[in-house]
Amino acid sequence: MTKAWPWLLLALLALVAVVNIYYGGQRQPRQLLLNCSSELYDHHDQQQSQYFLLLDLQASGHDALVNYRYFHTDGAPAGSVMMHGQITRGAAGVNYQIAISDKQEQLGDGQIPEHMQYLSYISDLNLNNHAVHPMTLEVLDADDKQQYAVVRVQPGNGVYGCRLQQ
Repeated sequence: MTKAWPWLLLALLALVAVVNIYYGGQRQPRQLLLNCSSELYDHHDQQQSQYFLLLDLQASGHDALVNYRYFHTDGAPAGSVMMHGQITRGAAGVNYQIAISDKQEQLGDGQIPEHMQYLSYISDLNLNNHAVHPMTLEVLDADDKQQYAVVRVQPGNGVYGCRLQQ
């Protein structure tokens, strides 16, 4: 009986190693790539300017890149805001909490869209006072087979139609 213990211990260690390798290989880093678009209207503007917004979100593991690109209706760039941060929480692919730690802004030609002004203001306020700008990405609807998603981004309460990229 004394000679069986080393063999049982060795078999148990081998089983633990196999299970760890199997389940360790199953955990792939979270990958998310969304290409979203929306139309914006500045209702406070006398001319009620219209803009197009392209929102790209790339997430790999815990790293996140959020890129807002604004365009005039003629296709000329109206500005962009690129933000980097970490995904702090995600609930089964439905809600993602993103902690933005830095951003870069680029102004386009002409008037700055109201949405970009708001995004710039609120993110500056949060980054300067708290060193982090919290964002929430809520997936309202998605279909992997059709490769689309409808998402809401906070702050701003913007709803976007998105293509899912693999």
